Amino acid sequence: MVIKTLSASLGALLLLSGCATISQNEAFDSLNQLATAQGEKKLQWIKTPQEAANLDETVRTLLSKPLTQENALRVMLINNRALQQTYENIGIAQSELVEAGLMRNPLLGYSIGHSNGVTKSTLSVEVAFLDLLWIPLRRELGGLALEESILSVGDSVLRSARDTKKSYIDARVAEEKVRLYRSILKSNEASFQLAIRQYTAGNLSKRSMLKVQDSYERARIESIKLERENAAAREALNKLLGVYGAQTYYTLSTEPLKRMEPTMSESGLEKRAIADRLDMRSAMKSVDYSAKQAGYTENTRLLDEAELSLESEKVTGESRLNSYGIKLPVPIFDFGQARVSKSQALYNQSVHRLDETAVNIRSEVREGYAQLRYSYDIARSYDEVIVKTNQQILEETQLFYNGMLDGIYELLEDQRRAGEAKMEALDALGNYQKAQADLEYTIGGKL
Repeated sequence: MVIKTLSASLGALLLLSGCATISQNEAFDSLNQLATAQGEKKLQWIKTPQEAANLDETVRTLLSKPLTQENALRVMLINNRALQQTYENIGIAQSELVEAGLMRNPLLGYSIGHSNGVTKSTLSVEVAFLDLLWIPLRRELGGLALEESILSVGDSVLRSARDTKKSYIDARVAEEKVRLYRSILKSNEASFQLAIRQYTAGNLSKRSMLKVQDSYERARIESIKLERENAAAREALNKLLGVYGAQTYYTLSTEPLKRMEPTMSESGLEKRAIADRLDMRSAMKSVDYSAKQAGYTENTRLLDEAELSLESEKVTGESRLNSYGIKLPVPIFDFGQARVSKSQALYNQSVHRLDETAVNIRSEVREGYAQLRYSYDIARSYDEVIVKTNQQILEETQLFYNGMLDGIYELLEDQRRAGEAKMEALDALGNYQKAQADLEYTIGGKL
């Protein structure tokens, strides 16, 4: 009879505590919606070896053809292991939300004693019944924590996307500079070979020949430096893509990098960033969470642990004795003042962090817009003036050389200058595109 009573009581408590299930996929779908709204492709959360194998096949397919920036982003979003780690924060927050909706398990006790032919057995159960009152508050806190986690992970996704765009541009520029510099190196090598022949024939002084040799060696060293920068840029991209081994042998697309004049104005960008930036929205959720946490701590400061107890005692030769009781904490030493003070400090901290985030975002928008405009003006000057001017100078020098008014060294020097102008223009174009990627992240969406 007693066992039946205990079972019925436990069943009622389980019913009251609610039935919670872990739905991490639903939370991840919310993250996918955030990423899509910010212009990024569908994300994938790797949970099983089969999913990892399918992903490897997708990555292999994407890397089998010249890699564009769009496909580099696709590979990063599904294959970057740092992102996969952050996705687990959503699973952790979802699990904590489920845990917040559950009562603490009851404590079941049993003891038996025997003396002078008398046996005494005691069966008891203790339940923290006030958990039923705090479950709604805890679930609300858990829900806010989950929302904050989704927004924080979403911001990590967008930061990684920005970094991948910039790293891809660096790799493209570094590879193209290596190709462009080969013609400059050949020009220096031709100058050096000619100088050796002229010096051997007695038509060039040793000093002049040594100057040409110095220029050639410096050009060769510069070529080595560019190769080193190319290798470093490619490895930086490899890390973001999450590739290794044979996967790193992909080729980059040779599609020309584009320069399009920015059409937006600075007006309204700060307001848009404050509304759309996920780290800002995450900081706002953190304030809500801290406020609710402070309220929860205030409400439970005195009665956070109270228990109901049921005890059934049976002594040989006597009828069973059932007793009921309650255990309440007596606030003599700890009135919860430290916990309340701590929760208030955490709330104040989150408010200040929100203000700091807002100030920093506004500053980043202004700086990012300035960088974009200046980078565009510099890239346009290189592209429309300096490169074309040096090309025209080279053409004029070619005419002078054909008319025997200029020597071979003047022609080779102008060829080098024209090549260097193209490399500088390529750097400027890369800086402009990276400024564009920065500003897109800064304002929380596509330009």
